[in-house]
Amino acid sequence: QDKVFCFTGELESMNRDDAATIVKSHGGKVSSSVTKDTSYLVTNDTESGSKKNELAKKFGVDIIDEKKFIELIGE
Repeated sequence: QDKVFCFTGELESMNRDDAATIVKSHGGKVSSSVTKDTSYLVTNDTESGSKKNELAKKFGVDIIDEKKFIELIGE
């Protein structure tokens, strides 16, 4: 609740719209970009050199994979 999630890359078990719906149903927010207010960046490659991963590292945002995301939301 009250966490901000950003998604990048393809998810295996759901599409981004479904993931966003789950986040919102738990009281969280979804952002299309990584900012200092982002709580988690969900990615299929936590070691990627993508712009979103680099921004997440710069802002100290937790970079998690889909498995960890599913654990966090309790689905």
